[in-house]
Amino acid sequence: MNIEAISRSKYKTGNRPGDDVILIEPDQVLAVFDGATDPTGADYQGESSGRIAARAAARCISELLAKNALEQESAASIFQAVSDAVKAAAADCRIAHPPSTTAAIAVKGKDTLRILALGDTGIRINGKSVFQHHKIIDTVSTAARISVFKTLKARMGAVDDAEYATRRTIFLGLAASIDEGHVTRDEAEDAMDAATRASGLERGLVSEFLLGGIRTQFHYANARHELGYTSLNGGEIQGDGTTDLRLPISEVGTIEIFSDGYVSIPESGTTCSDWEAEFARVEQEDFHKTGLFPAVKGSTSLETCDDRTVISVSF
Repeated sequence: MNIEAISRSKYKTGNRPGDDVILIEPDQVLAVFDGATDPTGADYQGESSGRIAARAAARCISELLAKNALEQESAASIFQAVSDAVKAAAADCRIAHPPSTTAAIAVKGKDTLRILALGDTGIRINGKSVFQHHKIIDTVSTAARISVFKTLKARMGAVDDAEYATRRTIFLGLAASIDEGHVTRDEAEDAMDAATRASGLERGLVSEFLLGGIRTQFHYANARHELGYTSLNGGEIQGDGTTDLRLPISEVGTIEIFSDGYVSIPESGTTCSDWEAEFARVEQEDFHKTGLFPAVKGSTSLETCDDRTVISVSF
């Protein structure tokens, strides 16, 4: 097993850590955890709540590995153990709102490779088969964010300022932005219309979420709701956003585990340099993530749209 990995903070200077965490136990387990960005921007002894959640998840998986549980236990029990570990870490750090993380895990057994994944951190096998769960709530946020960004860019001119103002609008919610005078009622309606078209959901569901903003998104985690999604957030795991499968080791040549900071997957090549080349291409072609590569956030002169991490393995 040959392993290479790269993890880049969204902060281009590298002076602040991101929310992605890697776990590598050669010939045993490989995993990437992508902690959710804290909507409050709070800091807990130098770490974000997302990073604390991701680190707690990594420690839990390492402990389960030591108990031989990763091969024997059900996916439900493994993910619930991770979620419980996130809850304990949140309590230890006195985090006010439920932090959360995704997980994508490859467990190497004697004859099989077990793939365990929850959320939008992905796994690709042999450069072809991709296992990744996307959230409809992100589709809603992305479409609204693109509409707002285009409006604010036309008004403000400076693209960095427009991006940061857009992030604030989508995080705090359209209702607060209308009250503060950042967008008009008509501009907010345009954003909600765009999100409704993109998601195919009822307008009322879309509007309720967008008016409150991404800061309210944790209410939909593990919720049986049309905007609900599966999450490792300390709660009981609900929903269909998980993967659990076993592949014969003899049929696996390469494994790539990646966070969604890579908004596009390289069509050819499986190495870290291939992933970085694809990232550079995306930044060149759609820096603001409003066109070919839409995302919940765009890049700025100081930040990329998200932290990015990939583990690349060949046998």
